Amino acid sequence: MRTQRQIRREENRSQNKRIAKMLREKPDAFAPVDRIEHEAPPWMTRVFANRRYTVMINDHAETTHGPAICAMVQRHDNAPFRFHWADMQNVKNSIFGEEAWAVEYYPAAEQLVDQHNIYWMWIFPEGVLPLPTNPRAIPQTTPPDGEQQDRVV
Repeated sequence: MRTQRQIRREENRSQNKRIAKMLREKPDAFAPVDRIEHEAPPWMTRVFANRRYTVMINDHAETTHGPAICAMVQRHDNAPFRFHWADMQNVKNSIFGEEAWAVEYYPAAEQLVDQHNIYWMWIFPEGVLPLPTNPRAIPQTTPPDGEQQDRVV
């Protein structure tokens, strides 16, 4: 006869196999998730999910320059993002649109909270966040004549 512990262990193995299979597949489109079915923190106004990620959104996050949208992104298996920049760019494009600008913050050491593989992006109203005038220009090292030149990729 199997014990409760053995049953739970088998259920966990089975669930882990399903998650691993799902994560090997290409992520599908994000779909809204009912906040009632999801254990929603009080700040969450919307939630989206696909086979790989859950994205919890606060549409009224407070900042020093007024409200902004804050999105928390996490893989279902809680693993770190393998291709962090590309993954976050795809999440941003899928939920907020390809024309939206989003930023990640790297806080002062005393304010760092890094206990889980959770990533945050912020989307500000137009005109609040200074944007690069030519984000494709990569500064080159200063040539010997002392004049700075930019290269466009």
